[in-house]
Amino acid sequence: MGNQKTKLWIRLGSCIYAMAYAIGLPIIFGIQDSYSSYHGNSSDWFTVATIIVTTGLWLHRSREWEIPAGALIAVSLFNMFDWPIIHFTAAIIFFISATVIMIRDKRYGLYGLISLMFYPILMTQGGLFWFEATQIILVAAYHMRRVLHLIELNKEVT
Repeated sequence: MGNQKTKLWIRLGSCIYAMAYAIGLPIIFGIQDSYSSYHGNSSDWFTVATIIVTTGLWLHRSREWEIPAGALIAVSLFNMFDWPIIHFTAAIIFFISATVIMIRDKRYGLYGLISLMFYPILMTQGGLFWFEATQIILVAAYHMRRVLHLIELNKEVT
């Protein structure tokens, strides 16, 4: 049982890391056109930081999150400057698949509906950055809520 608790706390930590990533990059490097633009500031750091976020998605061990996690790996490995078609296609797959998965969740579907509400921001000047910022935080909050629920259930069992 202790191993399960440890895994849950690691998963919670990965959710907190994803939120810190979404908030920290603009604080450190300033607001860019998109999160992918941070690759130009520090390509190695951006790649490693984004892969750590992706690892958090894999830790949730849900088969349905394999597509967004794989897409996010492609986003981090194929930067928008050298590989724009692969990068942007993977980003679109990540955001749309994450939104669909959250909407379909019977318990926490509200996160998906909130995610969907932010899609019109893409049509505004500078909207891509704010869209990505809200989506990263929403996906992290969604997973955090699920993990907290599992931690609570785990307390009831022990």
